[in-house]
Amino acid sequence: MGGYIEEGFPFYFINKRMLEHLDYAGEEEFVADIGGMVSNCMHPDDRAMVDAAVAGQISECGEYTVEYRIKKRDGSYIWVHDLGREVTAENGKPAIISVCIDITAQKKAQAEIMHLYNNVPGAVFRVRCDDNFSVADANDGLYEFLGYTRDEFLALGNQMAAVVYPGDLDAVREKLMADQGRGDTIRDEHRIICKDGSIKWISLKAQLMPGDDGKPYFYGVFVDITDEKLARSRVRKLYEKELAYFAQAASAEGSIQGRVNVTQNKVESYHSTAAAAIAQKGDSYDQAIRNLADSASDAGYGGRLRAALEREDVLKSFAAGKTNLQFEFLRKRKDGRSFWGRTNFRFYKNPENGDVIAFFYTIDVTEQKIQEQLLSKVTELDYEIISDIDIRNDTYHVVSFHPGTEGMMPEKGRFWAEAREIAATSMEEGEGREYLAKLDVAYMQHELDEHGSYNFMAKTRDEYGVPRVKRFQVFYISRELGRVCIARTDVTDIIRQEHQQREALTAALAAAEQANAAKTDFLSRMSHEIRTPMNAIIGMSTIAAQAVGNDEQVAECISKIGISSRFLLSLINDILDMSRIESGKILLKNEKIPMEDFLNGLNTICYSQAAAKSVDFECIADPMLDDFYIGDAMKLQQVLLNILSNAVKFTGEGGKVSFSVGLHRKIKNCAELRFVINDNGIGISESFLQHMFEPFSQESMGTTALYGGTGLGLSISKSIVDMMGGKITVRSIKGIGSEFTVDIQLGITDEELLRRSRKKAIPNFSTLKTLVVDDDVCVCESAVVTLKEMGITAEWTDSGRKAIERIQELWEAGKYFDMILIDWKMPDMDGIETARRIRAIIGPEVTIIIMTAYDWAAIEHEAKLAGVNLLMSKPMFKSSLISAFSKALGEKEEIKEEDTPVIFDFNGRRILLAEDNAINTEVALAVLESKGFTVDTAENGLRAIEMFGKSKKDFMTLFLWISGCRRWTG
Repeated sequence: MGGYIEEGFPFYFINKRMLEHLDYAGEEEFVADIGGMVSNCMHPDDRAMVDAAVAGQISECGEYTVEYRIKKRDGSYIWVHDLGREVTAENGKPAIISVCIDITAQKKAQAEIMHLYNNVPGAVFRVRCDDNFSVADANDGLYEFLGYTRDEFLALGNQMAAVVYPGDLDAVREKLMADQGRGDTIRDEHRIICKDGSIKWISLKAQLMPGDDGKPYFYGVFVDITDEKLARSRVRKLYEKELAYFAQAASAEGSIQGRVNVTQNKVESYHSTAAAAIAQKGDSYDQAIRNLADSASDAGYGGRLRAALEREDVLKSFAAGKTNLQFEFLRKRKDGRSFWGRTNFRFYKNPENGDVIAFFYTIDVTEQKIQEQLLSKVTELDYEIISDIDIRNDTYHVVSFHPGTEGMMPEKGRFWAEAREIAATSMEEGEGREYLAKLDVAYMQHELDEHGSYNFMAKTRDEYGVPRVKRFQVFYISRELGRVCIARTDVTDIIRQEHQQREALTAALAAAEQANAAKTDFLSRMSHEIRTPMNAIIGMSTIAAQAVGNDEQVAECISKIGISSRFLLSLINDILDMSRIESGKILLKNEKIPMEDFLNGLNTICYSQAAAKSVDFECIADPMLDDFYIGDAMKLQQVLLNILSNAVKFTGEGGKVSFSVGLHRKIKNCAELRFVINDNGIGISESFLQHMFEPFSQESMGTTALYGGTGLGLSISKSIVDMMGGKITVRSIKGIGSEFTVDIQLGITDEELLRRSRKKAIPNFSTLKTLVVDDDVCVCESAVVTLKEMGITAEWTDSGRKAIERIQELWEAGKYFDMILIDWKMPDMDGIETARRIRAIIGPEVTIIIMTAYDWAAIEHEAKLAGVNLLMSKPMFKSSLISAFSKALGEKEEIKEEDTPVIFDFNGRRILLAEDNAINTEVALAVLESKGFTVDTAENGLRAIEMFGKSKKDFMTLFLWISGCRRWTG
């Protein structure tokens, strides 16, 4: 291929072989592809290099050699070795003609070799066989190890002699040059100085071989052995230190020690007394260990020792880094005596040959072991200080201190002087005199001679002045030598605990007496409470019997009998509830609670109670409440009804009771709901607040007379709330009112968890504008929050007149509300009158909804006449509002089909009634026959079984309580 010597090398010539190699069909295609410029067939990254190399070499000798990448027709590149020279073309212009050889495979192989070369761990290099070992080439590992870049090392002289430790350089030269061209592998360890000044040890392998130019080169590789070298040095020092200690210990009298080559299985040295010897020089390691294990008094321990010192296991443990073993056991001597021996094995590697050497030493620790065992048994007695007293010489020494009491007294000294010092510094005068009298030598000898030991107590003060109680136990160690032991124990905590137990027993006795008095009072009150309705029932029954024929008077008597019966039943139910709670027989259910139905049920009962007393009742529900929760609905209803009924009961005419429920906090898969009941009734005195949840308690006997009740309701409610893991609190001011707060944890339903993870579709109400009208601001604010959560624009006003003014103002401006929610019961102007006037202003287009907490059946007709579209219950839930709005807007609503009530026909069905009480039988007969049953009766269970067995008829059997045969037995 050729090109003119001009800018870009314009195309001059290409032969057919070159065109075929580059996959071109002909010269015209090639010229068109490179745009007529030979430079365009080169790789862009190589053009500057090629231009410089060609220009430089042509100017020197008229020829050049260069390697670069050239483009093929498909856009890929190949490496070529280009040999060219300057010529004169036919047209007289200077040109270059070159021969290109494809070296792509060679380049790839070189790249792979260089990659491998640079990834070999350690340094790989080639140095000239000169005095300074000049580097011909090297991998990256060499420069990384030395800390130099290639350019920095080149500036240093590019010689390995510059980084070899000066003290090692002559030896390195001598070892490398000694090869004299034989080509043997040369191994050497020497030091290298790195760029940062650190000195590292290397392990070198090198070989002298001729290079491409025929000159000799050292091809070498080295790795870092600095850590290994330092470790070897430490091993040598430790080994030499142990050898010195071993030699020194061998000179001590009675020493038992040995040195064993574990690797070679041979005892190299052994010193011992004849009676304790287990080996001799030349024995095997295995035999020495067997003898050591056999010397153990406990054969089981000997077996464990033999297993722990198994030669192969010891070698493996040493390789894993375990260098010390210690054994302490009772050993037998050859003369039949025993001693406690502590044997330590220390393992080292012999730096000369690498063998594992075990040095072992045995010391006699019999006295130390006996003392430890003695002290262990003594300290098990839990004594503070144990002293040995020599009463004849008036001296003492402390045998044992309990940890933490070491500084209480000197370890030894004059006994009587120390006793007086203790009495003077840590005891009251009277206590000190008594203490010294009990330690008087004459008194001590008399008591010990009479009883063998004696005890006494003394009150002291510690270093902080805190009173403590000490117990002193005195007994003989040796009567003959006059040696006495005094053991002192701190019993302050025991005395305090006994005192607390006495106080607790006294308190329990008082509580029991109080409880007994309370129950006696309760029984007295209950007898009165039970007799009252019973007397009414008996009296009304007598009057009714005497007034037969006077239907009006009989009806009145029956009505009063019913009222008294229900009160009596309620009273008995409370007593039974309390009994079940105290015996732990109440079980809580886990069922789904529909919150809207639950609250509406409470409100239905409470509204009617409040209305009967002319008390205003308001229920406010948090819009953040879920539709369902998990818990015991019946028990929760019992708690809330009890408190709500009390609130209504103790609130006078014209007063107000408010009931609010909201989400207090969320706890993982639970929700804590807070129920708050407020009233402005008679209130509770501060002195009674702390007793109001106790069973049978009422603030005064006048409360029962005036308001009724047993004093069990709140106690039952408190017990149920506690069982549900909740909390009930009360605040009250006498004459002002009360506030009860009930916090209950309820479970979250699976549907609600799913709803939270997947946003529920809500009808689009974003275009609606709504007005809420209610005289209770809290209700208004709650409703507006709920409506805004539904995407509705909402505002509120607290009276019918203000609502009419606001609607009139908007109507005159050409605007209006789409929905108007109006409370029925409002002062000044009620909801129906407000709706009538609003409808007169705005006409039929706007939807008006009346909200009421009462049964709307009585007002529905009047509301419709006033222009009301819908009526809905309070409190307002989001689901209720969505349903009402959807219905008002004419959207299709899914209406659940109500089950058609099943009408049962019992005509012709037979009942066998077993009852031993004639009155109960009469009542049951009347009820059953009124439903169409034919009834056969039996006076007891045996008779019922006999009748049932003889009858060929089918009975729908009913068993009541009977004598002589239990109903479940029947």
